Amino acid sequence: MTEVDIAAVRDWLGRLPGGSLAERYAGDWDAFAGLDRPVVTLFGSYDTGKSSLLRRLLVDAGQEVPGWLTISARHETFEVNDAEIGGCLVRDTPGFTAGATDLRARNNTRRALAAVGLTDIAVVVMTSQLATAEHHVLKEVFTQGWPAATMWFVISRFDEAGVNPEYDLAEYRELSERKVGELRAMFALDEQARIFVVAPDPFQTGGPDTDLGPETWDEFRPWDGMDALAEAFATVSLSALPQWRAAAGHRYWIRALDETLAELREQLSEYATQAQVAARGVEKRDAWEGELDALDRAAQAGLEGLVDEVLRRSFEPGAGTDAVQAEIERALAEWFAKHDVRLQRLLQSIRKSKERERAQPSWAGFASLVATLDSEQAPARESGLAGHVETIGGMAVGVLKAFTSAAEKDAKATKKAAEKLSGKAAQKLGRHVGTVEAALPLAVYLTGLAGDWWTDRGRRNQDRAAAEKRQQVVADFTRRARDTWQPYVDEVRAEIVAQTADQVELDESLRQLVGQLREAVAEGEQISRR
Repeated sequence: MTEVDIAAVRDWLGRLPGGSLAERYAGDWDAFAGLDRPVVTLFGSYDTGKSSLLRRLLVDAGQEVPGWLTISARHETFEVNDAEIGGCLVRDTPGFTAGATDLRARNNTRRALAAVGLTDIAVVVMTSQLATAEHHVLKEVFTQGWPAATMWFVISRFDEAGVNPEYDLAEYRELSERKVGELRAMFALDEQARIFVVAPDPFQTGGPDTDLGPETWDEFRPWDGMDALAEAFATVSLSALPQWRAAAGHRYWIRALDETLAELREQLSEYATQAQVAARGVEKRDAWEGELDALDRAAQAGLEGLVDEVLRRSFEPGAGTDAVQAEIERALAEWFAKHDVRLQRLLQSIRKSKERERAQPSWAGFASLVATLDSEQAPARESGLAGHVETIGGMAVGVLKAFTSAAEKDAKATKKAAEKLSGKAAQKLGRHVGTVEAALPLAVYLTGLAGDWWTDRGRRNQDRAAAEKRQQVVADFTRRARDTWQPYVDEVRAEIVAQTADQVELDESLRQLVGQLREAVAEGEQISRR
């Protein structure tokens, strides 16, 4: 990777959706790059003996064992810690767990991987079983570009390998050579790769104690392999540090690119799914409102013809006031019942559709996103390389909040208006009011308006004033009937708005965010291909 590429990575990190990670990455890198001595990092899976190894190195070097260093068969190392050995700064890391699922193991793994990304020399510590489940993790680290002599391998706790060196030293050494060969073959290591076979605490002589002297292990030194490892630390040369540090810089920024890209892809996939959920809500609102408008238009069109038909029938010879009102009630009740059934079918269809949608896995993610956006709590952040990647999710949420803030007022206003309409409908009618009850006051009203006509049927078709009066009756009644019908429509419209409110509110914002994430991923992938 060239310097121009690194500059491109840093520029790209500075223009991510929602903010910049460039300064945070640069801060960690600058702190590491400013160290004037080689950094050596112990790296390996859980319970490979990294802490025991470091204790032995410190004790043999006459250094005090720090209080944070604990020796146990349990998970004891949770943070990255430093110790000085000769001219090197040695870092102990938490043991990683391949395929970890619990939070603590995942955090330990991420801290360990982040630490090995900022080191000059990596010391991979494993047991005599060599790499098994963690093979792919180690393989990933090996292929990140290490200069010669900067990747060491330590097969530790070899006194537990199955051969007791105090009874058969030759077989012990033969087993040691065989394991070294297996390790070279496993990772295709050449003959220059530095591999050490050690027993830092033979037969657990030191146990968990930290207040020990080098004499503790004197009797084991002829075969425990620790002198060769200590000599390797002592001969680390400062002259190669500029080359090592440059290689570390390439590894660090490549890893920053790769991990950020991976997280962006994950965010893109997640938000693209949420955008689809939101888009479905918009489509359904449009479709349901279109269907409701069509039902409303059909109802009102039927109403216009209904009044003329009712008046025509009511003025047949021999019709009295009671008969007229009964005819009006019957016709209106039929009209209300016919069109209200259609509204109720639509309302039932809406609710069933939402029930099915909420049962889908994608809805759980969307509901969680809505809850996150409603929450004012900021997401917790990790430190180090892993922490930088974690912030991308928080940055995306920040972008979404910024996008939605402008549309939020409109969405809330629409929702509030719908709730108001629904409240009016419930107050004025409520679902307990039947169509007959709704038609009755209209029938009385129309009977009163037209009361003068059937006393003078002879003039009704000749008198212009009577004709105008009839037209006024039709207009007034139609208006009153529409006012009575409107709450039924408003109730369904309010339900449509309520059922799709969150989706409609987030639709545009999610589309914008997905677009930004897609552009960021495409640009990052282009830099990676270079």
